[in-house]
Amino acid sequence: MVDVQEQVRQQYLDAQEMATRSMNAWNELMVASTDMAFDVVLKNWNYNRSLRNSADQAVEDAIKTQHRLTNEMLQVWQGYTSNLQDIVTKSMK
Repeated sequence: MVDVQEQVRQQYLDAQEMATRSMNAWNELMVASTDMAFDVVLKNWNYNRSLRNSADQAVEDAIKTQHRLTNEMLQVWQGYTSNLQDIVTKSMK
């Protein structure tokens, strides 16, 4: 009778140990998964911020280039019309 009780007790202790190990493994897995998830979110956020800054810089550079080109074209146009005006003025004399 003692052997049966001891066997049941031992099985219960073994099951308890397995359950404890399983719970500890799940806890470690959850901590690791949460840490990885936060790491991925942080890296993604930093990447998006960097990408947004790069896009903002590209737009700013494009606007500056367009402004410079427009000013240069305006100067060329003013020079052209001034030359035309001189030609017309000279031809009317």
